[in-house]
Amino acid sequence: MSRAHLRVEVNQSLSIGGIGYRVAEHPALAGIPYVQRGGRGFVIQLIAPNADRMALKYFKLKYRVPSLVKVAEALRQFADLKGLRAAQRTVFTQQTHAELIAKYPALDYGMLMPWLPGVTWYDVINMRIAIATAEGVRLARNFAAIMASLEARQVAHGDIAGANVLVDRHNGQVELVDIEEMYAPNMPTPVELPIGQDGYQHLASRQNGQWCAEGDRFGAAILIAEMLGWTHPKIRQFSADEHYFAAAEMQDATSTRYQLLREVLAERFSPQLAELLHAAWHSRSLADCPPLAEWQQALESLSESASAQPEATSAPPARPSPSAPSGETGGVISGRRAITVHLPSETGETAAKPATAPPSQPASRLQLEGVKLCRNCGAANSVKEQFCTRCGFYIGTGARRPPPKPAPTPPPPSPISLSKPVPPPQAVTLNRNLNEIITARRVGDPKGGGMMRVESAKPQSETAEANVGSTIVIGIVIGLLMMIVVIILAAG
Repeated sequence: MSRAHLRVEVNQSLSIGGIGYRVAEHPALAGIPYVQRGGRGFVIQLIAPNADRMALKYFKLKYRVPSLVKVAEALRQFADLKGLRAAQRTVFTQQTHAELIAKYPALDYGMLMPWLPGVTWYDVINMRIAIATAEGVRLARNFAAIMASLEARQVAHGDIAGANVLVDRHNGQVELVDIEEMYAPNMPTPVELPIGQDGYQHLASRQNGQWCAEGDRFGAAILIAEMLGWTHPKIRQFSADEHYFAAAEMQDATSTRYQLLREVLAERFSPQLAELLHAAWHSRSLADCPPLAEWQQALESLSESASAQPEATSAPPARPSPSAPSGETGGVISGRRAITVHLPSETGETAAKPATAPPSQPASRLQLEGVKLCRNCGAANSVKEQFCTRCGFYIGTGARRPPPKPAPTPPPPSPISLSKPVPPPQAVTLNRNLNEIITARRVGDPKGGGMMRVESAKPQSETAEANVGSTIVIGIVIGLLMMIVVIILAAG
């Protein structure tokens, strides 16, 4: 077995702590085991003998550290809190599960915990699942209650984002997952301090991290606003891909998505909720964001079924889901209680600062007809544009991206004119003195009169030099012959 990965098959049997479990099948992929991948590891769904669903989690090599044992022990104190069922876990070590780790080395510092039902909020946004107004209020209220309860105990999840929040749409329950890096006064410091995720990250978190008691204030504020705003078709229509806000537009006071979401909160729910979002969006630090108890109080003052009216119509969602509810109507919900809002402080901060907050007054209604928002930077573009006019990102138009332009084809050759007759061949005068000719070739007549013969004569200097050389050689030969005759006669 590999130490890095645990490969399993559907219905494969695994014995853990003397109890036999089998690997569950993915509900949407026949014959494929139910395995989910996270940022720090993998989760496999197991079925216990009593049919309970369990989650077997193992980490990537980098995150298999002994502190996971201490984290599990520290998390047990929160196991009875609402939304933290994931804290009920058993960690595998060489001391407690040596036989299991010897058979499956990837389970070193792995853990077994209850399988939590539902889908992640990331899936709701990514699949464009429509939800009714009452459902959005119920989810936001339960989520805010969980987060306010943690903050009251000086505890923070530390990495609130859509992928780490499970929602059960049947009963509106919310659960937090990936809680290994939670902050609490007695929790060990994680291997990497959480800094937030795209679409939920405060500007200050990029430099200072958010492993602190106020670490959830900004991310939770954005997620609560998303849960409420997602009930409106315009929010679903103009959302970025995997989260409502694009990473490049976070805390931009001119962001069209921010202005649209704030408008929906003020008109569809209550102006107080819009003020809370305004305060969080323009905060200079996590501590400047409104406490999560204020979000909880504002949501508790809302009624789930006040003045029901049909939802506004809009363009159909880009990726409709078959699980989306149908036949339900939304409602105009009004909260009528003054809420104290923590506005950004004026003290100097070393972290990055968002743009200066505009006056907190109702803005004019956005005109978004014929507009498409960039998924990368949030800039407003005409629906006819294929590339963002601000950042150049491909935003599409509903049609396919145009293919590259083909290379230009050369023009066809011009036809030969037959109006001018071809001249007949001309007679060529030959030079019969071959001693004076070394080359002869035919070239075109520049005047169009046919062909002509060009001759190159032998240079006279070369002939003269050749004759002189021959005379010298003959003289030398005759002289040698005469010397031989004289020598023979003298010897005789």
